[in-house]
Amino acid sequence: MIKPGHIVFIALLFVQSLAFAQLEPVFKKGPAHNIRMLIVPFDPRIYLNDATPEMAKKYNCTHDELMLYFRAQWNRQMHMAFVDSCYTVDLLTDNTKEARDDINGLYTSISYVMETKMQNRPEVTEEPSLFRKVFPKKNKKKAEEPFWGARTENGELVSHTQSDKNKYLHIVFNDTLFLQNLATRRNVDMFLFINQFEIKGNYGDPYASGRSDFSRNFKVHFSIYNASGELLHGSYSSVDIPFGLYDRELIVNEYFPPAIRQIIHNIEFEY
Repeated sequence: MIKPGHIVFIALLFVQSLAFAQLEPVFKKGPAHNIRMLIVPFDPRIYLNDATPEMAKKYNCTHDELMLYFRAQWNRQMHMAFVDSCYTVDLLTDNTKEARDDINGLYTSISYVMETKMQNRPEVTEEPSLFRKVFPKKNKKKAEEPFWGARTENGELVSHTQSDKNKYLHIVFNDTLFLQNLATRRNVDMFLFINQFEIKGNYGDPYASGRSDFSRNFKVHFSIYNASGELLHGSYSSVDIPFGLYDRELIVNEYFPPAIRQIIHNIEFEY
């Protein structure tokens, strides 16, 4: 027969066990995918920031010092963004000779060309409503591809200049086997190249810079390759920032994360 005193003692043991359970450390199992991805930071020569004079003056630094700051901060946030998804290889913070040789080898083995960007995936895919499931939208007739170049229309010579709005800075490998060899040596499953980092105003309207709503465009061009050297996705992420924003810490903290999310949503960890 259980006495009242025993019940109190058992209850105290139960409460104590719950308290210790809450104090037990939570050990993470690691990333969700057993994938190793090498993130290649942008080449310092492929960097554009037309707000450099104002930013450099604010921080009393040189063009290169400002560029290296953005390069290091972007690289840091990129690796942090993947900590729950996969394992990453960081060549920028690795001070070994092997890492320096690898990053220099990558820069010397690639050239850059403008290509039509691939369509980025939306960050949130909305579930269609019940009405749309029953009555789906009819696909509109595909618009005629725009013509670029010069041709005669109604007896008049018409010229159309191609815009770079839907273009991204793509990388081409001079040594087609370099990426495969590096993937084997580094045990890498995927490469994420940051091709170009740019902060650029829209100067098409000469009166736009005087408007309060005028902005600069922060754009990061990127390419994703697998270990065989096959291009999986190539495009750019893009975020508008206030034209008069020269606070580099604010740019890093407020505008880097949404640009990085645009890149992450295009990565297939299982393929």
